[in-house]
Order: sequence, then structure tokens, then C-alpha cells
Amino acid sequence: MTSTTGRLKSFGYTLIELIVVLAIISAIIAVSIPSIGNFLSSHRLKDSAEDIVSTLRWARRLAITKREVYRVVFNPKKRKYWVENKEGNVLEEKRSLEENIIFADPKLYKRGEEDGIVEFDNPDDNSFSFYPQGTAEAGSIYLQGKGNRKWYTITIASTTGYAKVYPEKH
Repeated sequence: MTSTTGRLKSFGYTLIELIVVLAIISAIIAVSIPSIGNFLSSHRLKDSAEDIVSTLRWARRLAITKREVYRVVFNPKKRKYWVENKEGNVLEEKRSLEENIIFADPKLYKRGEEDGIVEFDNPDDNSFSFYPQGTAEAGSIYLQGKGNRKWYTITIASTTGYAKVYPEKH
């Protein structure tokens, strides 16, 4: 198309301009991928901690309403946990930690407590019992994201059976 001044009008972009834009976009994506990975890892860690607390609170409510002892049992090697009644019957499907989240050794240097489940009342049975009065076995559960230094600690108070999450090693 010829204009009145005799020049050809050009619409669009040159190949070089497109390559430069794609290079800039690629660089931005390459720089942001580690940040996205860290965000997802932190999110999975928090989700796992909140899910465990929810399970602990559910076991406490069951114990109070049904007037029976209920336990939350942990299998650190398989990264699973579940609720049992006093006969040992599993009440729901066993739950797993989120991907790349582990029960982590808090390095408290207590013999037998290297699996991230620290029980104060009845060590080494990898469970916490909840009683009809609302009380519980006291202890802590330590979670860590594989490959990073982020921790979540879940504590259980014996007098109230209340479970609380801390976003650090507590």
C-alpha cells in the first residue's frame, strides 16, 4: 500500500523484535521458577500442619461427644496418620502428608524421639490419646519440608487437649 508521500506503510513486528520479547519473557520465567517452588513447598507444609491439627481436634471432639478414648496414630516412615477408637478400629481412611513433607527429627536429643513425634506422657507409641473429659496425652509433632529449612510444630496440651500450630520449631 502506497501513501501519498510515496512510502510503504508497515504493520506488525519484525522477527528480531519478537525474539527479544520472547527472550525477556523466558528470563523472567527462569528467575521466578525457584520462587514458585518455594511458595508451593511452604504452602504444602502449612496445609499438612493444618490437616493434622484438624484431625487431632476431630479426635478430641469424638472423645468428648461419644464419651470414649480416641487416638490419633502416626506412622512416620510411611508419612501417614489416622484416628482409631479404643478397640483399634480405624475410623476413616488413613491420611498422608503432602508431597515432600516429612515428620522431622527436632534434634531434641531425647532417645527414641527421632521421628518427629515427641510424646511426653507415653513415649514411643506414636499416638496421642484424647479422653472424654477433653484432656489428652501431651506432646509435639514436627513437620519439615524436604530440602528446605522451614518447620511447623504442632503442640497438644494435656489439660485441655487443645492442638495448636506454630510456623517454626517450637
